[in-house]
Amino acid sequence: MSVLLGAISLTLQAAEISVAPASAGAEQPLPAALKAAAEGDVLVLKPGTYREAVVIDKRLTLKGEPGAVLDGTKPLQADWQPAGTDLPGVQTCTLPTQPAGLLLDGRFIAELRYDRAQKAGDWHWKTLLKKGPPLSGFNEIKALWIWHPKEKRAYVRLPDGITPVAAKLTFIPLDQPILSVKGASGVVIENLELTGGAVSISIGEGANQTQVRNCRIRSYEDTGIGISGGASQCTVENCEITRGSLEEWMPSMEHNRANYEIWRIHKDVGKYDRVGINLIRAGVGNRILNNRLDRVFDGICIGDYKAESLDDPLPDATHGKGTLIAGNVIENTRDSGIELGVGCVEVEVKENTLRRTHGGFRFKVPRIGPVFIHHNRLIDGSPFNFWFSMDSSPAEGYIYHNTIVGRKPALALHVEKGKRDFSVPKWHFLNNLLVTREGYLDEPDKGTAVDFTSAHNVSLKGASPWPGDATKDQGSRYGVTITLDENGAPAADSAAVDAGLDLGSYWNGKPLPGAGKGSFKGAAPDAGAVEVR
Repeated sequence: MSVLLGAISLTLQAAEISVAPASAGAEQPLPAALKAAAEGDVLVLKPGTYREAVVIDKRLTLKGEPGAVLDGTKPLQADWQPAGTDLPGVQTCTLPTQPAGLLLDGRFIAELRYDRAQKAGDWHWKTLLKKGPPLSGFNEIKALWIWHPKEKRAYVRLPDGITPVAAKLTFIPLDQPILSVKGASGVVIENLELTGGAVSISIGEGANQTQVRNCRIRSYEDTGIGISGGASQCTVENCEITRGSLEEWMPSMEHNRANYEIWRIHKDVGKYDRVGINLIRAGVGNRILNNRLDRVFDGICIGDYKAESLDDPLPDATHGKGTLIAGNVIENTRDSGIELGVGCVEVEVKENTLRRTHGGFRFKVPRIGPVFIHHNRLIDGSPFNFWFSMDSSPAEGYIYHNTIVGRKPALALHVEKGKRDFSVPKWHFLNNLLVTREGYLDEPDKGTAVDFTSAHNVSLKGASPWPGDATKDQGSRYGVTITLDENGAPAADSAAVDAGLDLGSYWNGKPLPGAGKGSFKGAAPDAGAVEVR
């Protein structure tokens, strides 16, 4: 075991413990070092690969030197054989238990789920392994695999010319995090690289005030960083997260049904969502700051799949209360950039950039509020930018001073479940700059009440959602010329300048966050995320 004790701080009485990777066949050193460490110690990982899942259950710091990698994969050694004439190009092998993921050269192969891919036709698992999705084939989804629970076998279709025998195939043996924090407050995780985990970092029950910073997650199967179990006052900051999958994230087929099949593989016949940073049943006061997420499925989510309809009881109104999501860059998502659900009490989402996201901001039935969404930039989102879905939202919500750029409408009201007429009476859409070629509001679904409050938005195209009603949408302007510079700021003579409403007393006589004294320079606030002058 390669563990070296360093100097002890006389002021903090904490040791710095240096940990080096194990040599081949030796005992893995990191679990032993964690067990031996005392409260407050600092474990420093030397460069190299650490292939063990670990749990931190005491207050300490775990940090890596450049080149320190936690890897959740193992080599897959199996007797691969052709699957038969009915599955040309497919290889199979015996696997007694289902892996949590299969990778080729460190990139996840899209998984089909046996119980979800049984319907006859183009989306049956055998047809998909033979041909790929019906419209795009294997042009965008490069490879597929499935574990057959009755046969205890894996089937894999790799890119043409690659065989499992010659390929570097690895797998995740267990559906568990690479690194878990449980029952300990004040843990710090920094400067680590993680790859090949079902979950890279899990912050769970009792892990209050955990800090994850400056980490790089280069592949994960389910969740990059998860906060759950009521963990509160945690910070995830300055991390880089990508899903690391063997599929095309910048598809050649723009905005068509074939491109949509990349989404369908996961949502219709696969493992559902894969979230970069996921707060599910998380506690209060968590902070998600200045992270960069690229080529993930969903970006940052606050929610609970058990509470996505008003017919479902809200498990706990305090879940996610006081969360701050700020300064993040989220690009190239296969699904939503940011999802907001559950109570959404005192949640603030500000100064984020969403670029080329499938769903932009998606609202999954926020119940209470207030939620404040301001000074964000949404660029080239498709098919949605701001998107209310699933069911009505009775929450108090404010969407203001955002800039939306691209082709699709700025706002969409589309109900998926269709259980009742849709209504969002407590939401306010204010001082936004809409440089969208299809205008302000997408055509609402039948039965949708366009009953939110709108004022002082500036739009390149389109018209008011309440044509002919002068009492609604006061101060908004449509059909104006808007030119933005490389920083997203409109020209000094733009229609956006001084076009906004002063929000200094808008919220029950108080300023909305980010709209208080000194927040604008001219006679009135500028519309959008950037003050021009």
